[in-house]
This record gives sequence, structure tokens and C-alpha cells, in this order.
Amino acid sequence: MNIETLHGRLEFLRESERLKSVLRSAHTSTGRQESTAEHSWRLSLMAMVFADELKGLDLLKVLKLCLVHDLGEAINGDIPAVSKNDFPHKSEQERADLLHLTRTLDDGARGEILALWEDYENATSAEAVAVKALDKLETILQHNQGINPPDFDYAFNLTYGNQYTKTTALFNTLRGLIDRDTREKLNMNLNIRNEQPEDIKPISALTAAAFEQEQHSSHTEHLIVDALRQAGQLTVSLVAVENDEIVGHVAISPVTVSSGAAGWYGLGPISVAPDCQGQGIGSSLMKAALAELQGKGACGCVVLGDPGYYGRFGFKPYAGLELPGVPQEYFQTLSFGGDLPTGTVRYHASFDVEG
Repeated sequence: MNIETLHGRLEFLRESERLKSVLRSAHTSTGRQESTAEHSWRLSLMAMVFADELKGLDLLKVLKLCLVHDLGEAINGDIPAVSKNDFPHKSEQERADLLHLTRTLDDGARGEILALWEDYENATSAEAVAVKALDKLETILQHNQGINPPDFDYAFNLTYGNQYTKTTALFNTLRGLIDRDTREKLNMNLNIRNEQPEDIKPISALTAAAFEQEQHSSHTEHLIVDALRQAGQLTVSLVAVENDEIVGHVAISPVTVSSGAAGWYGLGPISVAPDCQGQGIGSSLMKAALAELQGKGACGCVVLGDPGYYGRFGFKPYAGLELPGVPQEYFQTLSFGGDLPTGTVRYHASFDVEG
């Protein structure tokens, strides 16, 4: 290797040192802002720690991708993930910055770095897809671990990078564990308890507000909850309270099955205050309500709604149970054990209330 090549590579390393001073929006566990270099270091460490689960991948390439993926930020800094939509030309800027940063390198070294970055940016190879997933997971891990400003948007974590972290069982499992930490951050001041008589009016107002803008709503959900209560059919009625204010509610009531199977219940309505949605409050209510229902000796529960959401809690479409007029995939079942019944399900007459 000639002396010019050596000088060029050393100059590249000197300029790359700037990445140590590029600050990200996340903070460390001591409360200072982390640098992009620190993020890339722990991303590489994650890849090494989980290397035994990354079967079939070129692990050296994985590590190189970890080191290169944010290298261009050494020139113009980091754009926080939460703000990426405000910078539609981010990719073009980073590529231009990387070209500038690698200008002193020989063609071979420069070409490899640029090719790795392009691979990562476009998620072309299996290794790049894996690093994309690990990158999102490391970012969320740091968000949850750091001492962040009071207005830090933890709710952002719950949807960030989902398209990458669901690509393998490993990443999906890690995401579930890290999401649990996010929800704990969001709900540190959340108290879930049984409804009290003084909660009735706030629950009604909350439920009406939660469904006001819902396109597929009957807008009678608050009346349904009131009717179930009056009929003595609220088997479970929990509220989520934050700073002495009710910010969520969930109801569970008995359903009948045409085969005569007993012990089955229907979940809903479930409501979260509009300005508190996306913060994991609904998930916390769901888990608490299902745990209480199971504790009462129920055989299982049905729900009508988005399979992508309710599937996270174990609900699955089941051809043996049907709700007339409803597509099968939207009517889902969760068994607490034992055989699943078959037949037509009917909710309590309170669900037929008119506004």
C-alpha cells in the first residue's frame, strides 16, 4: 500500500471523528444527549450479541453496515426519527455528505463504504434489512433507558420501524419486550381501577368523545355502557386514571352463544381520551380487563374490531363462532382454556340502543 493511500485513509478517519460530536435527540442514562457514534457503537454491539440468532447472514457485512449506516451525519448532523417527514431529501443529503467525507479515500475503500450505505438505505440485502431492524430497536432501547426531557414523546416508540422489526421472530420478540418498557414509561402515573359511582358521568363523556370522530362508529357507545350498567351487565368496568383524571375506560359484558355454551363475554366498548391515544393506555386497560375476566372464571372473550390491534392480546378469528353481518376476520376470539364453542354469538340488548 503506498503512502498516499495511507494518508488518505488517515484523513478520512480524522474527519469521521466528527461523528463523536453529532448529538441525537435521545439521552443517555446519565441525562446527557447521546452521539451518533455512540448509537453506532451499541448497534454494532447488538449485532454481535445476537449473532447466533442471525443465521445465514454475513456477520462481517452486518457489522460494517452498523458502522456505516449513519456515517454521513458527520457532516450535517442527525435528523431525529420523529422529524424525518419534515426532511424529504434526507437520503440525498446524507449521500452527498458521505461522498464528501470519503473524498480522500482510494477508490476501493470509498466504493465499499458507498455500496454498504446504498445497501442499507434501500434495504437491499438480508443483512441490510437485519441492520435496519436492529437500528430501530437500539434507538427505542435508548429512548426508554435515557433520562429524557419531560416532554419526550415515548408514544412515538410504539410505531417506529414496525415494518422492519416484524421481519423475523427474533426482532418481533425483542420488539415486544422493548415495547413493554415503552408502555411502562408512558403509564408510570397511570392507575387502573374498578369504576366508582362518581365515575359514571366522566365515563360517559369520555366514551362519547373517544368515538366522536370514528368513521365506523354508531356514536352510541356511551349509551351502550350506560345501558349495560343499568341492566346489571357490566361484568368488568375499569377506568384508567392519570393525575386524578379519567383518561380511559373498558367494558366487558356477557354474550350468549346459540349452542348454549356458558362463560363467554364480549369486550367493548373500550375508550381512550382523544388527546391521550397512542400512549399505550388502551393496551394497559385491555390487559387488566382480560386478567380480571379470567380471574372471574370466564371461559373466554370475543371482540369486534381491528385484527391487527386485538391480535396483540391473543385474539384470533375463529370460524366456529360468528356474529351475523360481520366479516369473519373482524370478529375474534380469545379462549382462557378448554374447548372452543361453536354457534352464533349475540351481545346483550343494550348494544341495540339508539341515540
